[in-house]
Amino acid sequence: MNKKHLKWIFYLAAPWILIIPFSGSLNLSKYFKTIILQPQKTGITTLHYFDQSRNRPIVTEVWYPVDKEAPAQASTGFWLRCDEARDAPLTNASPKYPLIVMSHGSGADRYTISWLAEVLTANGYIVAAMDHFGNTWNNKIPEYYARPWERPLDISFVLDKLLGASQFKDHIEQNKIGFVGYSLGGATGIWIAGAEVAALDSEYIKKNCIREVGNFIPENILENIDFNEAKGSFLDKRISAMVLMAPALGWLFDEKSLAKIKIPIVIFASENDQVVPIDMNAKVFAKQISQASLKIFTGEANHYIFLSRTTVIGKRFLDTKYCIDPKSIDRARVHEEIAKKTVIFFNNKLKTT
Repeated sequence: MNKKHLKWIFYLAAPWILIIPFSGSLNLSKYFKTIILQPQKTGITTLHYFDQSRNRPIVTEVWYPVDKEAPAQASTGFWLRCDEARDAPLTNASPKYPLIVMSHGSGADRYTISWLAEVLTANGYIVAAMDHFGNTWNNKIPEYYARPWERPLDISFVLDKLLGASQFKDHIEQNKIGFVGYSLGGATGIWIAGAEVAALDSEYIKKNCIREVGNFIPENILENIDFNEAKGSFLDKRISAMVLMAPALGWLFDEKSLAKIKIPIVIFASENDQVVPIDMNAKVFAKQISQASLKIFTGEANHYIFLSRTTVIGKRFLDTKYCIDPKSIDRARVHEEIAKKTVIFFNNKLKTT
């Protein structure tokens, strides 16, 4: 082969060399595989768990791949969701699937980031999202708003159940488990990644609780909570990769413990986040965690762009801050960018080579 031919081969190959990230053993199929961003249908089922040790119900929604022929119906509720093949058989197109566990924001529910659950399912994942008892829009218990350490315990409990459930245990790659968390759900991820809380002072706790959840929690409840329960490790070693959106509670964690986190984490945050400002949260986590990367959405993007888009019913009943974005922001396009990066990240970290 002469030098002229070699030069043209180099010119053709160079763009691909530049855009495909280098890894120890390069698997090109991960980067050329089509990513489904507009799922038409998913399997879905609701599981009702109960943690007797904490007297705590944990309602869990599971999304999973189904055959194209599986009958499905339009979804209902506040959030836009694709058609659902409720309780349909899980497809045998693949013998096993990685599992992603999700944690919602404070005062939300298991459906509020379902847009990403559906995309992940369409791209070959089983996804589980739970309601964190006492911290949802339809079950507000002030004490549980002030006990966020119950959340990582919920995650580990649901993992135990799913990995032993007859419906899913034979279909889950038990050593391929990831996590997605939004807002307080992002802090949940930081906990289960191994971070521990800093030395606690009751006045400091009160001040920060008021700043982040307003006056919803009466002072007498704060005085009666044993915040020492938050100390120690909530590490769950089964989770090996994370995506966090607008993570909260940056003030709560000890920086030295953040530095000990070893799993890869992708963080998405908004420059104009007035709820969990990035300088005190996302940037703190990205700086202290060695394997964390940070993507900041600039301009008018705010805390709520990570929520699912709403239906007509949702726009009628929900506060407009959850539904209506500034004119310069297209929530659907933001979701597409996050979805692409998330699928590629989890494919790289969790999919069997």
